[in-house]
Amino acid sequence: MVIAVADTRVYKFPQSTIAVEIYTDHAVILVLPERRKFILRLQPQTLKAMRATHPERSDRQLISMFVIKALEDGFLPVNEEIP
Repeated sequence: MVIAVADTRVYKFPQSTIAVEIYTDHAVILVLPERRKFILRLQPQTLKAMRATHPERSDRQLISMFVIKALEDGFLPVNEEIP
């Protein structure tokens, strides 16, 4: 799994477990066993486009769909790392 933090850092976690908590407007990604935490907030235009194609889904479900696709692809863009 590759995690890119904004446009400043890229991490590769080849053998890690990724745990994700989905909230109403963001997701918290925990990488184990490294115990690194990241925050993902979708860009407004990304969320708007997803709403247009999936109007029946909540924002929480849309964030979940985005994370699932990113995990399947092996590349997850995030906004920031939590110390």
